[in-house]
Amino acid sequence: MLNSNKFEDDHRRNTEQRRAMIKQWAEYVRTHDDSEWSRQQNRLIDSQLQSANEMAAAGDTDPVRFAAARDRLRDR
Repeated sequence: MLNSNKFEDDHRRNTEQRRAMIKQWAEYVRTHDDSEWSRQQNRLIDSQLQSANEMAAAGDTDPVRFAAARDRLRDR
């Protein structure tokens, strides 16, 4: 269980990382042609949908197993 100081530190770090990512994305969008980044986003979204469909077809959509796998990855 996280103590309040650790939780606050994690929350602050997460907020800083998200702000940095937003700034990077805004800079990327400003400096690249709309069709380029739009095409890249489409590829990303299509690959996520394909993965989700493959997981559903394989029966790997159990939320408990998903959360356990996510937590294992996070703890690395």
